[in-house]
Amino acid sequence: MARPTVLVVDPETHRRQELTQGLASFGYEVVAAGDEAEGRKFALGLGPQVVVADAKLGGFGDATILGEFAAESKPLLILLVETEAAAEEVPEEAYAVPTQGLTTKALLRKLRTVLVGKEVGLKADERLESLLGDESALAFFDLLPLLQRSVVTGRVLFAGGEVALEGGEVIAARLGPARGVKAFARLGRVGHGTYRVLLGLPGAEREIREDLLTLMATAIEDQHTFNELVSQFPGLEARVQVVMGPGFFATQFTTAQQQILGASQDSPSLRELLDRVPLLDGQVLAELVRLKELGFVAFAEPELKVRVVTDSTSDLPPEVAAQHHIQVVPVTVFLGEEIHKDGVDITPREFYRRLASEKDLHPRTNPPTPGEFLTAYRQVVEKSDVVSVHISEKMSQTVVHARQAITENRDKLEALAANRGLLQVEVVDSRAVSAALGTLAVFAARMAFRGLAPAEIRKRLEDMRERMHMIFVVDTLEYLARGGRIGKARALLGQMLGIKPILTVADGEVAPLDKVRGGRAAHPRVIELFKKRVDAAQPVVVAIAHAQAPVWADRLKNLIQDNFKVSELLECEIGPTVGTHVGPGTVGAVMFQPRPDEQPLIAPLPTS
Repeated sequence: MARPTVLVVDPETHRRQELTQGLASFGYEVVAAGDEAEGRKFALGLGPQVVVADAKLGGFGDATILGEFAAESKPLLILLVETEAAAEEVPEEAYAVPTQGLTTKALLRKLRTVLVGKEVGLKADERLESLLGDESALAFFDLLPLLQRSVVTGRVLFAGGEVALEGGEVIAARLGPARGVKAFARLGRVGHGTYRVLLGLPGAEREIREDLLTLMATAIEDQHTFNELVSQFPGLEARVQVVMGPGFFATQFTTAQQQILGASQDSPSLRELLDRVPLLDGQVLAELVRLKELGFVAFAEPELKVRVVTDSTSDLPPEVAAQHHIQVVPVTVFLGEEIHKDGVDITPREFYRRLASEKDLHPRTNPPTPGEFLTAYRQVVEKSDVVSVHISEKMSQTVVHARQAITENRDKLEALAANRGLLQVEVVDSRAVSAALGTLAVFAARMAFRGLAPAEIRKRLEDMRERMHMIFVVDTLEYLARGGRIGKARALLGQMLGIKPILTVADGEVAPLDKVRGGRAAHPRVIELFKKRVDAAQPVVVAIAHAQAPVWADRLKNLIQDNFKVSELLECEIGPTVGTHVGPGTVGAVMFQPRPDEQPLIAPLPTS
């Protein structure tokens, strides 16, 4: 991969020379200039991909030089400032590097981070210490070949896991208790939202010997096997039981089967068994299918007195929904004449790609039908009562359809539940959407786990929803205009002025809360607005939601953690329902301050 050409414009001779030599040692072609005039001449004449300049230089410090380039040839601008305070004044289209107290080596490390980001298509975090990415914009298996071409040494961090790289090759992987190729294959299969790339030492000894192409092929094959077989099991929380029936001791088991049977003696959940056995997950499922056919293993579904049902506007990450046994009913998404099911056959990545590339595309969403809700309830009520919590009725007819499914089919549902007593079903209007709805669904599942009855859960959710504060910042007014929420002229003017609307959900509806100029100003304002709503000295549960905006999400998360006592932090991607109206670049947060009596009821579930 060709490295970008870098122009260094710096009147400080010693620093200019050190930066030029340091960047050249990384393999970059570097051109140096000592003043504004020379820098402008080289910038416009040579067309470098990256410009590193002293922010005190006119035309560079205010980023006006970028206006002299065509959009497709505009360079990435990195400005050297003295202090953190000065960095806040840098135009948003440029990176700022505060140099006070920074050694040349540390400065070069930050520049190298930004340059690698330029090569692979990722943006650096606010401190230029890492690169931030999102599965919906750049998938894990698309990222790795790019890091290989850039010969990156370092780590890729995910929620609960990481991959270590040396010279662009994967040398180690970890995800929960899984290690090596098994962990790598899981990372390729399990959705993990945002990730962070840290350049530097890999932080692990080599445990993976395969080259990247072989490794990815192995992972893709295992993913296919897993996805093909997993539907044959009652769920990852089902208990695996060894059945020592006729012929058990006379059977010659394979080594893999012996490993599985040995790890199943205490009836672990299928999820726990996958963690215990070193085979790839797809291989474990394939062997379990054979053992089941032989009659030597059986599966017992977990007993849940109450199950939670929600809809896909909750934007719940699949792993969070699975962990809490939450059933998610998908919203229908219309893209032109195409019909999709949110989270089933269309991902946020594909949705936002289409939204950005097809300017005449006006997505629509339809709530799940009463029939779809009935199907979901029929799968649950035979063994569990139900709490069904959904998007605000003022935004969608989803909750109306959920109620309709129950009232029109109560006799059928009660017949299914007859063997365990009187059926209890509670439908809750969350008066919320996205991460706020998802957080309430998680709270409902945790209260169910702790033994609360459906009616009590509904009562508490209806109390909690009034204290569920959601504030989000829209990056562009274009999508609000597309959906008819504001006029096109107003949207155009707002974009010219750099206006960033700050929105909230009030009384079940999206409502304007404030507006600022520039994204950097928006997030401190969000903090101020949250401080008016909760006590910053008391614990809060926070959820961060974003639409392909991992850098802004990271900045907002850091500001929240610096200003509030965060007891738990959830993260999610904004899906098609909200994304249709706000578009990519949107970032928001949900904040809930539990009362003392609520804290033990909504605390995270035990891990074992």
